Amino acid sequence: HHLAPALGLPHALPQRKMGRVTAITRSVMSVTGVTARGAKLNRSKICRKVAFPLLASVLSGGVAAALKGLQTYVDDDDWIEENLFFDSTAYGSFGTCMSFMMVFRTAQSYTRYRDGIDMVYGIMGHWFNAASNTLAFTRCSKAKAEDVENFRRLVVRLFSLLNCLMLRELEGQEVHEESGLKFPVLDPRGIDQQTRAHLLNMKSHSRPEQVFQAISKVVVEAQQQGIIASPPPIVGRIHQEMGLGMTKLQNAMKLASVDFPAPYNLAIVALLSVHMLLTPVAVIAWAKTVAFSGFFSFVLVFCMFGLMQLAAELDNPFRDSGFGFDKDLVQQKLNKALVTILLEERRPVAHLSSSADLIGATDLEVIQARMEQSVYERNSMTSMISVMPNQVPEESDVPH
Repeated sequence: HHLAPALGLPHALPQRKMGRVTAITRSVMSVTGVTARGAKLNRSKICRKVAFPLLASVLSGGVAAALKGLQTYVDDDDWIEENLFFDSTAYGSFGTCMSFMMVFRTAQSYTRYRDGIDMVYGIMGHWFNAASNTLAFTRCSKAKAEDVENFRRLVVRLFSLLNCLMLRELEGQEVHEESGLKFPVLDPRGIDQQTRAHLLNMKSHSRPEQVFQAISKVVVEAQQQGIIASPPPIVGRIHQEMGLGMTKLQNAMKLASVDFPAPYNLAIVALLSVHMLLTPVAVIAWAKTVAFSGFFSFVLVFCMFGLMQLAAELDNPFRDSGFGFDKDLVQQKLNKALVTILLEERRPVAHLSSSADLIGATDLEVIQARMEQSVYERNSMTSMISVMPNQVPEESDVPH
């Protein structure tokens, strides 16, 4: 609610309520000690993701239980043992090979996930630096106060819109109208109607690039009108920060548009299929009961298929999947930061208080000498400890 006055809004921005599933998940995590800050949970999508591993493991467990039941109660001639059993060493070697491929697959997916999050937060940092410099360069402006204030409000709205469209672009979603923004934007209706229609309702692509260019034009025009009072070489820092953010955005698009190599995925799927067929036969060779045969087969197959699904979930950190990082949190952080610097520009410049202690040249010399003496004593003590030989008492020195 405190953000509305800074933007000149009569009412506060709408706030989203916490879903019941999210509240339950946070309660369970607080009890178990598992933290998932910055994550977002989608129950329906998680159920769809888990459905295939669960189906495969139930099928494998059912086959294992059926084979063990036939072996125990029906197969009096030991036909199953003679024709289906094989050496456990072969199954162990196969499992080792497949485990190595799964570990590599999961590690690469986790790397993509972490790189994607680092890029998003890095891009947000560049947007904030550019916006902060833009507002700071208007401090000594000779233009009308109303024009300067309107320019500042427009800048924070455009940067908020730019970050929102960037997140939607990484998700692979197109925005064709204002209702499709999804993430909270600082009062998009405060931007003029023509610009909104041009940025949001066009049928062309490259929404972030359009807003990026719009901000550049606004900055150049403000400099021409004297709203930005800094020299052109200094103002170039704004364009530099924006260029770095756009470069990172293009690098992030590689993770969003290029999937993990398909041949490797196909090889793993083939190995998982073979593993699902071999596991029931391998388990009944050493399991003693029907229940344990089905249980162990279920667990082994579910772990492997679950790891494969986990790797697929981490491949694209920007996708709106079942359990991904919270992009709403990124947008809200930038919105709060933008409003903060907008409010800061209305406050007077910081200055030294009249009651501050005066430090003269003599006092500075004394402080510096004390610091150098402290460093010298610490280094001397460290040198003495490092060169001190081990004192081993001789036999003559040992009292009898």
